[in-house]
Order: sequence, then structure tokens, then C-alpha cells
Amino acid sequence: MRITSLLFAFLASALAGEELFVPVAVQKQGQEGAWWNTEVWVVNTTSSLARWGVVFLPAGQANGDLLRQEPERVEELAGLASTVRADLVPQGGLGALRFVVSPGVVVGARIYNASGRVSSAQVLPALSREQAVRRGELVHLTGLRRSAQFRTNVVLFCPGPEGATVRLRVWGERGELFGEQTYGLAPGGLLPLDDVLLSFGVQRAEAARMEASGSALFFLLASVVDGRSGAAALHWPQRPAGSR
Repeated sequence: MRITSLLFAFLASALAGEELFVPVAVQKQGQEGAWWNTEVWVVNTTSSLARWGVVFLPAGQANGDLLRQEPERVEELAGLASTVRADLVPQGGLGALRFVVSPGVVVGARIYNASGRVSSAQVLPALSREQAVRRGELVHLTGLRRSAQFRTNVVLFCPGPEGATVRLRVWGERGELFGEQTYGLAPGGLLPLDDVLLSFGVQRAEAARMEASGSALFFLLASVVDGRSGAAALHWPQRPAGSR
């Protein structure tokens, strides 16, 4: 038992300092009969032995302790090898994934709707804190749609221990302001905003734009869902030229 504890402590300390986040991961029933699943690729781009671990951060709660927690299980990956995992999100779960990895490890996630005969998917790379939206920075989600066929879902995730306040503003195709709302994010918290344009009073839009800024680091992304097929298109935030 003592040897096992010492080995885990050694592996955990070897991982310290390298964190990556998949801002949203899901394994549950969705709207209109969709069943959303998540599979993850972990890739060792170096020729040396690598190690990795993961912590699931559930949506709808503060996860400050989980941002500091060492992964319960640390796994090894041979040089230049990769692995795919479909068991990192609990059944019925929605949240974010926090990876603690050796240098040179890259992670990607495929979120897919498996309710039909053919699955449709969107791929998210795992991101570092340095890739999050910074405090006071303004970013834009473009090409957002709302109609009888399409809806737009947005997720907000705070990777920091202090939480964040995020302001969203929605603009129409002609430059009209539909509205502004502010959301609070707990430390390590994920907030899903389903059919978000409707919450701003938008019944129909083909190319709406959302501005986002926050009081601390945060991630956001939009998923535009085609209700006929269940297919979802991923929209990442954009920064205007020269803004960074």
C-alpha cells in the first residue's frame, strides 16, 4: 500500500503544471431525441513515455476543489502513441474535462449525436488557460441562427478559481441590438445556455452576432443545431484583426 501511494505521488508530481481543458463534454439525452456522447483522443507527440490524468467538472455547481484536485488515476502513454476513450464522462453527465498531462501531450474531444443511423459530430481541441478569453477582452460569436429549423446553444466555462462574470450582447444582421445579459460563473463552473437567442427575444435570425466579455478568464463556444437532422455546427469565438 505504501509503495502504491508513493508511486501515485510520483506520477502526480510529474504531471503538475500542464493543464488542458475541454470546455464542454456530455453523455446524455438531448432535445428532439438526440443522444449526445463524448469520446476523447489523447496523443503523445514525443518519443518519451508520457502520463496523463483527467478530472470531470460537473455543470451547474462550483468546482473550485476539483480545479486543485489531482486526477484519481494517472495513465501512461508510450512514445508517439495515442489512445481513444469514451468513458471519461459519467452516464447522464454534462460538464467540462480538466486534463493534467506531461509536456507534449495533446488532447481532442469528439462530441456526437448517436441517435440516428448516422452520427453527426463536432470536434473540440483541449485548450490551455492561455487560450481563454482574457479579462476585459471582447470576442465575437458569428453566424448564429434561430428559426423553426435551427437553434443556437452556447456554453460558458470558467477555468479559474475566482469565478467570473460574463456579459453577452446579441446583435442582428442590420446592426440592431437585441439585448444584453450578464451571467455569473462559479470557479470551475460550466453554464449551458440552450436556445440562447430565444432568451434574448429573438424569434428568427440567420446571421446574428454575440459579443462576450468577462471579469476573469473564461471559455465560450456556440453550437448551431439543425433540428431536422440533429447535426450541430461548432462556432468558436473570433477576435477582430489587431485586437491581440
